[in-house]
Amino acid sequence: MKTRETIIVVAVAIAAFAAGFITANMVWFSGMPYMQFGDRNFYQPVGEYKSNGEKIFLTGVNEKGERIPFVGGPTWLQMHGGGCASCHGVDGKGGIYPMMCGVKTPDIRYSTLAGEHGMSEEDIKRAITSGVGDEGEELNWCMPRWQMTEKDLNDLIDYLKQLK
Repeated sequence: MKTRETIIVVAVAIAAFAAGFITANMVWFSGMPYMQFGDRNFYQPVGEYKSNGEKIFLTGVNEKGERIPFVGGPTWLQMHGGGCASCHGVDGKGGIYPMMCGVKTPDIRYSTLAGEHGMSEEDIKRAITSGVGDEGEELNWCMPRWQMTEKDLNDLIDYLKQLK
């Protein structure tokens, strides 16, 4: 008889734990950002965005909820995610020393890149995706080489044009 009581107590404890775990996760993750690793990296940053380009610039995530993959860049960006604004500021004016990079980030507003540096739209796209600067030099290792679709890249360039 004692064995049966033990089995019932253990079963009730497991059921209570499972119910508590499920409830806690529903409360904790409902409406909260999340990230799933593997073949599908989805991340839904909290907030409203006026365009796909703005969302990519601020979060590194496109309108489909896909995290934009990249090569290089600081380890913290790979671990925690982020977009252009993480290093260049929400206004795109730069002047920030990203953690563990040792360099001050440049102004990446389209008006500055095209006006002061004479970069074409294709030059800017090459800097974003291949890490090549306005004079053909390789950009610092801290600049991620973003691997985005042509649509996402065009949307990002359109957003850079809006920054004043």
